[in-house]
Amino acid sequence: MTILGSTKSIGVMFLVVHFVLQGSVMASVKSIWAVNDGEKVERDDLNNSNKRSNSSWDGQKIKIFGARNEVIAFQLIVEAGSDGIKKLSASLDHLQKVKAGDRINHQPPTADPTNYVQRDIQLFSVNYMNVDVASHADWVFKLGTAAARTNDTGWKPVQLVPENARAGKGGFPLSVGPLQNQAIWIEIYTRKDLSAGIYRGEIGVNADGHKQAVPVELELFDFTLPDRNTMDVMVYYEPMQPVLYQGRNLDPEYHRFAHRQRIELVHAYDIETVNAAKGLFTGQDFTKTFGYEGPGEGVGNRIIPRTFYGPGKDFDERSNAWQTSDEWMTFINRNFPDAVTFLYLPDEPGRSQYAYIRKLAENISSNPGPGKALPTFVTKHYVKELDGAINYWDTGPLGYDIEQAKKERSRGRKYWIYNGGRPAAGAIVIDAPATDPRATIWACFKHDIDNYFLWHGVHWQHNRQKVGERRQNVWANPITFDNRGQPNKPLKDQGYINGDGVLIYPGEDKIHPEEDRGIAGPISSIQLANLRRGLQDHIYLTLARQLGLNALINRQLKAVVPRVFSDARGVVGFAETGNEYERARYVLAKAISQNKNRTR
Repeated sequence: MTILGSTKSIGVMFLVVHFVLQGSVMASVKSIWAVNDGEKVERDDLNNSNKRSNSSWDGQKIKIFGARNEVIAFQLIVEAGSDGIKKLSASLDHLQKVKAGDRINHQPPTADPTNYVQRDIQLFSVNYMNVDVASHADWVFKLGTAAARTNDTGWKPVQLVPENARAGKGGFPLSVGPLQNQAIWIEIYTRKDLSAGIYRGEIGVNADGHKQAVPVELELFDFTLPDRNTMDVMVYYEPMQPVLYQGRNLDPEYHRFAHRQRIELVHAYDIETVNAAKGLFTGQDFTKTFGYEGPGEGVGNRIIPRTFYGPGKDFDERSNAWQTSDEWMTFINRNFPDAVTFLYLPDEPGRSQYAYIRKLAENISSNPGPGKALPTFVTKHYVKELDGAINYWDTGPLGYDIEQAKKERSRGRKYWIYNGGRPAAGAIVIDAPATDPRATIWACFKHDIDNYFLWHGVHWQHNRQKVGERRQNVWANPITFDNRGQPNKPLKDQGYINGDGVLIYPGEDKIHPEEDRGIAGPISSIQLANLRRGLQDHIYLTLARQLGLNALINRQLKAVVPRVFSDARGVVGFAETGNEYERARYVLAKAISQNKNRTR
């Protein structure tokens, strides 16, 4: 059996895999194909439209592309035959540059999944979750409208489980049921010291003892992504969640993991807690000494909120507000002058809280000392009742008014977005396309938004605001937000959502030991991988802008995100497949490589 097909090569940094099934060598395997990281191939989707060809697959070979200092991912899809596969594993030992000595190596993972030193190639199994009811929340997407998805239930790919996880829980070798797909997710970090050119190696597939070599070819563009992001992403993080689920404090592991994904895990700080976590902000925690290698090595986090999910009581009375804000801003200016800090006002406030917000803002703005510079932050779209009281507006995509945001920026204020909401931007949930997080970051670039906020990254306890504590089994139940049945909520504000607030999953589970993966740290999700991909795309767009390639940028924005936020007009106006993004990214990569030495 030979897998056939044809697609034109699209580019310079490509990972190319040639694969031929010879006779019945792998009788337990029906087919093997590949796809980019921007698709969710369901476990029982045996007729996926990408199977014949896509941006990473031409029927015979896998192709990926990128730059130095980038994490590049693709998926190898193994479809089992009618007997299934009892033991499936894959390997990619190294990629060797042709006619030169540069290598990209795979090192076996350690117990700590965030020890990234010399681990440039990583392999994961994709874990599937059964979504039997679609997300139903109007602020994510309204069912029955053009914003909703039609294929919203079934066995969805969700988590990326390290290859050394517990047997039967995602660790190699894997068991694959008859006529089912199993995706193997492969990530390659391209070090900053690599020279451009072609690299080759082989992916090894082993199905029930039958082995097949899959040739790999990688071409590297001649430019390097910077360590510092070109926009910020802050994801709320509760350290007590890993403590509860994994049995100990794992803050260093979770922050290293987040740094590798180019996001920041945030919560409230005071002077004492910042000093205790100083290495996060100086960059010391992200060095080889502490097990870190990859994007942002030696570069510290820069978002240091004074409060989070509310202002607390320290700013209610003017003299105390002056003293507290003076102490804070003096400390920040002296130690972290480039930090982004703010006072988080009441969350998603209603009219009854407006007077209190204005009082807090007045207590800050009337300060004759350095505390006057402490910005006020609110999760709300612009309202005239709060005009002049807010430094940083932050609204959901459905409430983002493009023209109003421009007006606020012209007055020296920030206008950010948080969470998701189709059709204005992507939805960061399990039953949305893989590329939805990526679309959101492209939309941010288009409309000059320099910060994206996700309300939670480890929302495992599942709506603790409800009566009683819910220690959610996040590996078994995909619904992670559910506020139905609350008498104080109007019907339109009640809903349930698959995967909301969970970008990261616990590698161990002391509460539900049957789901323990044996991984001493965090486990990623496809949503987070695509958020990272979007942030790297944002860097491409920014580099192109710095080179003055504005006409080219505008063409790609028009192709990928023609209508977002208040321009959406009730329909999805952004690309929803990885192929479309990869085409645009390739055009950008080629132009940057060709023009990188040209002055503007």
